[in-house]
Amino acid sequence: MKRRKFIGISATTTAGILLAPKLLKAKNDLSLIPNDKIQSLEGDNVLIIIELFGGNDGLNTIIPAGDSEYYNLRKGIGIPENLAVKVNDIYMNPALVEGINNEGLKRMFEDGRLAIVEGIGYDSPNMSHFRSEDIWLSGINPKTNNNVRLLEGWLGRYFALKLPNFPLEIPEHPLSIAIDGTVPLLFKSDKGHMGIALTDPDEFYELGKGLTPIDPMLTGSDYYTEEYNFVHAIARQSEIYSTAVKNAYDTGKNIIAGNVYSPNTLSQKLKLVSSLIAGGLKTKVYYMKISNFDSHAQQANADFSGQHFTLLNDVARAITEFMEDAALTGFSERVTGMTISEFGRRTYENGSRGTDHGAASMQFIWGNDSYVNGGYWNNRPNLSDLDINGNVKYQTDYRVIYTEMLEKRFDATTDEITQVFGESFLPLNILEKRTSSVEEYLKPRNGEFVRSFPNPSQGSGVVSFDMYNPGRAIVNIYNVNGKEELTLHSGYLQPGYYEMPYRLNKSGTYICCVSVGKKRYNTKFVVIK
Repeated sequence: MKRRKFIGISATTTAGILLAPKLLKAKNDLSLIPNDKIQSLEGDNVLIIIELFGGNDGLNTIIPAGDSEYYNLRKGIGIPENLAVKVNDIYMNPALVEGINNEGLKRMFEDGRLAIVEGIGYDSPNMSHFRSEDIWLSGINPKTNNNVRLLEGWLGRYFALKLPNFPLEIPEHPLSIAIDGTVPLLFKSDKGHMGIALTDPDEFYELGKGLTPIDPMLTGSDYYTEEYNFVHAIARQSEIYSTAVKNAYDTGKNIIAGNVYSPNTLSQKLKLVSSLIAGGLKTKVYYMKISNFDSHAQQANADFSGQHFTLLNDVARAITEFMEDAALTGFSERVTGMTISEFGRRTYENGSRGTDHGAASMQFIWGNDSYVNGGYWNNRPNLSDLDINGNVKYQTDYRVIYTEMLEKRFDATTDEITQVFGESFLPLNILEKRTSSVEEYLKPRNGEFVRSFPNPSQGSGVVSFDMYNPGRAIVNIYNVNGKEELTLHSGYLQPGYYEMPYRLNKSGTYICCVSVGKKRYNTKFVVIK
């Protein structure tokens, strides 16, 4: 192995998983585990995450055209109703449709392949790009405590749970790939990086080629042994993964419908992802980032073209082209995609034909119509009921979406999700699982699996249900933002009838969820104080 070559790889973290030296004691070799033999990751699901960095303006993405307050707040940059593209009862920015094959996201929405989730955010939103990005990628919201260091990603933590012997036992293919120059926080864990970063498979292969040392790892626990084994592991991992990526790319690039892709950067990144999937790489998550959404000035020209239009057009074009290729190549049922952005924009324009940092925004989630419940989710933004900073109030915690991705695509349990986020969240059911039917644990009574009495209540009531099969049950009460308010039970239950009392101090709508095995059973109730 050439020293300069290895240092170059380590400095950019584009090859191999960065391993903790203290975990590499007394081991004479690494062992590989097939990706489809990792518990809960046996399936072939693939998640695509596109980060819109800078803070995407959700109000100018999905237009509240019927709300006069929108045009009062945005006299210069509000998209006129006659220019917006009406789809069912929503209005899209024309950038999501214009010049794109098959009418872009309009057709995907009509076909049920696209979900638009409104009002995504979190408590006490942070207006710093980088801090808020860390909150989104880590899956941890420290609220007002900016001194809390966020060092691990939500996917990194989950994959670390699935690999108890990591880094002594590693996946044969990288679990996650960032189409970028560095490994994002998203993939980091206390065991090391649960993914790699690359921009060009050929260059990546050249970096990793010939790195594996001839000599085996050392045994012992002294400092030199740990450091030697650390370097040895990175070098070998780099060559293993660079070879796997290169082989998949060389195979896949000749299979995909490469001619459907535009030359814009995001389209080309998704073209690379398509080649790797088609070529047989067993990676579970692909992440990429598109910047310049920080639209403080000249967000829109007088004719409503401009910076934001171009960015949205690139995003819509890339997603549409990728899904067209996926259908033609034959892997559309396997992929689910979502956009994330660290925050939205202020409701009002700022005088420079732009908008400043805001809070809640919207997300796109897309995939095959058999496994994505397309449509418009949550309520339209209420521009007459803003928070104290003039921001749209959030409706759903961003980790609700992550919870659903982990449950429906990577078979996570409720306990595992609580370990990942430090708290529990209730999915919206935007996704359907691709697995076969799951065993029922509860049996219905009068058509309901879970019941709440009285409903409405004055804060005190009882939740009841009938256990049909024994199992470990977690009984939680969530608020309408999907965040946990109470845990009524966590433990094993035998078959039988159960009643569990609750006490809540605030008026509102709540959801009681009984989680058993891979199933969730919900009921909604109201508290009036």
